[in-house]
Amino acid sequence: MISPVLLTGSRVVLRDWTPEDIEAYRRWIVPPAPGTTPSGLHEWQLFDGPFYSRWTADGANRWCDGLLRRAHDADWPAVRENLAVVDAASGEFVGQASWYWEEKPGEESADGTALLPWRRLGLVVFDPAHWSGGYGTEALALWTDYLFAATDSGRLDFATWSGNVGMCRVGQKLGFTEEARFRKARKVRGELYDAVVYGVLREEWEAHRGARGGPRL
Repeated sequence: MISPVLLTGSRVVLRDWTPEDIEAYRRWIVPPAPGTTPSGLHEWQLFDGPFYSRWTADGANRWCDGLLRRAHDADWPAVRENLAVVDAASGEFVGQASWYWEEKPGEESADGTALLPWRRLGLVVFDPAHWSGGYGTEALALWTDYLFAATDSGRLDFATWSGNVGMCRVGQKLGFTEEARFRKARKVRGELYDAVVYGVLREEWEAHRGARGGPRL
């Protein structure tokens, strides 16, 4: 049986999904009832990729039902693709950490040419009560630490937009480098913003951890 994953910090814990986490997650991604929010969206949706398509109620429920089945069977890959983020003090579900392939590795040719394992990170803190308190910074630190330890990736990065000031600050605090800025590539609520990519190399992360005594900020 695969061993559970539990990444513990002072503010947050990243863990395999529990049924309680999934039901809380469901409440954050199923669209709010009409008239219950000024924008018709959850507040987190105003900042997390607002230019992408939104969850439908049916899609959100099907996704969460699938997660429940996986949680019941402990059907997780050896390297987790996502983890629940919970408040370390209360155990309350507050968000999720994830990754996806920006580019999958390929077989190296005789002359030493190959596609490398290129993983892109995702992080959402759904609950506004947990914004600006260091929760997202610690969650991304724990997630980055885990993925460098569990995989052969030489780099990790995340993509965001210049209007998501909080996520940009998280990357800066953790020593990620702004590697790309695509000017005026996003339009949000009538205004143009830049698309931004922050990345960190394995050796940079190890030096950053050594300087701080670990990723828990």
